[in-house]
Amino acid sequence: MRTLEKYASLNLLWIFPIIVPLGTILLSFYLQEWYWGLVDDATILSWGHTVGERFINDFGTRLSNDRVQFLFSLRSALFYTWFENSPTTLHLLKWVEATMTLLVWGLAIKKISGRLLGAVMFASITLSFNYFYDTFFFISLQDVLGLLFLGIGLNCCLSAFDASSHTRAVTLAVFGILGIVLGVTTNERMTAIGLAYGLGFILVGLMGSSNYRRALILGVSIFGASVTYALFLKLYMQPEGGHTSTYSITNFSRMGGNIIAWITKDVLNHSPWLLGLAILASHRGRISKFATKQKWGMLFGGLQYFLFLLLLIPWMTISYVAGPLGVLFAFPVSIYLAHVLPQSSIYLRVLAPVAALLLNMLISQRALTRESLYHYDTQNLMAWIRGNPEFQLAADGGLVYCNAWEGGGAIPAHLERDFGVLIPGFTYKGLDQNSFRTGQIMVYTPRFGSDTDTFSPDLWETQFYSKFWQVYVHK
Repeated sequence: MRTLEKYASLNLLWIFPIIVPLGTILLSFYLQEWYWGLVDDATILSWGHTVGERFINDFGTRLSNDRVQFLFSLRSALFYTWFENSPTTLHLLKWVEATMTLLVWGLAIKKISGRLLGAVMFASITLSFNYFYDTFFFISLQDVLGLLFLGIGLNCCLSAFDASSHTRAVTLAVFGILGIVLGVTTNERMTAIGLAYGLGFILVGLMGSSNYRRALILGVSIFGASVTYALFLKLYMQPEGGHTSTYSITNFSRMGGNIIAWITKDVLNHSPWLLGLAILASHRGRISKFATKQKWGMLFGGLQYFLFLLLLIPWMTISYVAGPLGVLFAFPVSIYLAHVLPQSSIYLRVLAPVAALLLNMLISQRALTRESLYHYDTQNLMAWIRGNPEFQLAADGGLVYCNAWEGGGAIPAHLERDFGVLIPGFTYKGLDQNSFRTGQIMVYTPRFGSDTDTFSPDLWETQFYSKFWQVYVHK
């Protein structure tokens, strides 16, 4: 009895690497008035005043830009209409969205691993991935919504495998496929996960599952639908100049750079867990064998990560685009750890959640500090522009440039909507010293700059300066 109590207490330690980062971010939304972001918020807010207007304009505009995103357009129309004057509320809803994603994927891990510990470990591992935190601070990002519905679909399909009646199995399978379809169509990148689901369920059937026919039917259906959707995107939604027009599997220099970025950024972020796996593997001793379902779960998780990474390599392997890699990496690792760690020494069972807590505190605090300061600097820049008629006059004359493409349009749009300051968007332009003339102004952010960018006092006069935003006028 005492052994069971001790084991339960050790499992409870894994809650802290989850509640500390999530609680800290939630508290920051309460203490600091978070404003709109600079990605798509201003554009979505400008697409009407009712749910219907925003949905028609949102979906229509995305479709004209070669993107089929019904679910995200509906979500944007609802939330940006209901809370159009409360950006903090939308940040809170984004937090709920991300937390629900951790819960539904964690539930799938529990079904596969057979252990509640696997679900808790899954959330802890996901929250150690730096780029996953972009989900909380950029409310217009689409990936977490896709992951949420993919997780719901996965749970329905897993329950369909074990359903006691044919009717219940069919009903769950239909809801599962619907969830997967909604998740995949949220963003083009989710297609890779749809393909992995199809192959993964086919693998269940080939591994001799008791309900292998159900698994094969589901797998072939989902894989076929995913392949069809991928071909549709490639053939009909990738015209010259479209959203994915630069996506190319023959641009080897770009792909090489993205592989290097994945190794130096993403794999480095995974490295504490990879080190932990290596330590556990060397101290396994007499560990019971993995069940067939657990083996499948680890292969399935690895397949999802591999296919998603394969899709990202020609595109980008860092920033918010790579956020889902945190979820997909945690999938097989949590299944493995949930089986092996409870059979390891008491020392390792205590050290692991403590180390996870320290790691998650470090990464979450770093992300929160960076984004809150960026947010604070952006609001200070907007306040400075509101009180600077000379800058506004220069903007009206087309003399203001910005090296942030989205920010250069979003800042004037937010100033007009919320403060009545009517100035045109800043012209997007990188820093080229030879192309600027006297009186021209550069609104510059190091976030999208280069290490070689310099503003010599002989050529530039500083008008506004903060860590993330600076304003210079050419002498």
